[in-house]
Amino acid sequence: MSDASQDPAQAEGGHDRAASARRAASADRVEHAPDPHIFYARHELPGDGALPDGPVLAAGPGGVRMIPAGDPDAAPVADAPGGTLYRFPRMSELASLSGTVHSIATFQDEPVYAVSTTADAASDLTEVGYRELYGTIGDDELALVGRAIQIVDWDESSRYCPRCGAPTDADANEGVKRCSSCGLTQYPRLAPAMIVGVVRDGKLLLGQSPRFAGRFHSILAGFLEPGETMEECVQREVYEEVGISVGNIRYFGSQPWPFPHSFMIGFTAEYESGELDPDPAEIIHADWYAPHELPNVPGEVSISGRIINWFRRTYG
Repeated sequence: MSDASQDPAQAEGGHDRAASARRAASADRVEHAPDPHIFYARHELPGDGALPDGPVLAAGPGGVRMIPAGDPDAAPVADAPGGTLYRFPRMSELASLSGTVHSIATFQDEPVYAVSTTADAASDLTEVGYRELYGTIGDDELALVGRAIQIVDWDESSRYCPRCGAPTDADANEGVKRCSSCGLTQYPRLAPAMIVGVVRDGKLLLGQSPRFAGRFHSILAGFLEPGETMEECVQREVYEEVGISVGNIRYFGSQPWPFPHSFMIGFTAEYESGELDPDPAEIIHADWYAPHELPNVPGEVSISGRIINWFRRTYG
């Protein structure tokens, strides 16, 4: 408790010590923060003034806009189609940037920003697709590109309330939109989906979607329904798509998938009963494959490829 008769100088010194302790604790938190460190803040330029320098991810549906890299060692760098090296522009290079800027993370001691590809300052940049960045930048940078795509998509698609149609107001310090009339809140949309590698007697279940006919086979996936657990989603989707029952469902890992706002949650499972009977609307071909029999499958940049490689290592 405070003492009203305390000397003002002592009281001031006490406040200084408390402030120093808070700063030390804050510095310790920063030192041990994850990298990238995800957070959100919203800025309106030029009204909010100059922002600290850092990479700017000019994001749009399925990709980002980049600039040719004069230094091949510049990081992050993407080897885009045609062999041209590209890199992300920096805030200091986009002096004409105006409008909404999203602070989406810190990475390697720098802020990371996201803007729409419709921003005037991004009009002269070169568009590079998200999939084209696989294997050319690190996993952390790729995840930040995905986050930028999702944040920009959410910002542009939530300008009006889906309940009453009134304009929404953005919060400068939180990723949320609030209806100016009825108060409904909208957060960045995420659509969770399961993806599962089902094994039977040392063989992996692979199916071919009509969308990828003649291109590759993959493991089964599907979106979570309201009221389901992820495990129930695995059982339902596998049954609906190929007509079999599975058990011993185990979590494998997860991956953001910004097309435009999916979140893939990976599992492995074991066959229990039934015979393969694919639903032709979902799967045009399905079969069991030993590790040495695998057809063309996705690469390890996706969680489907990582689960398939787990199967190779485990049963090969």
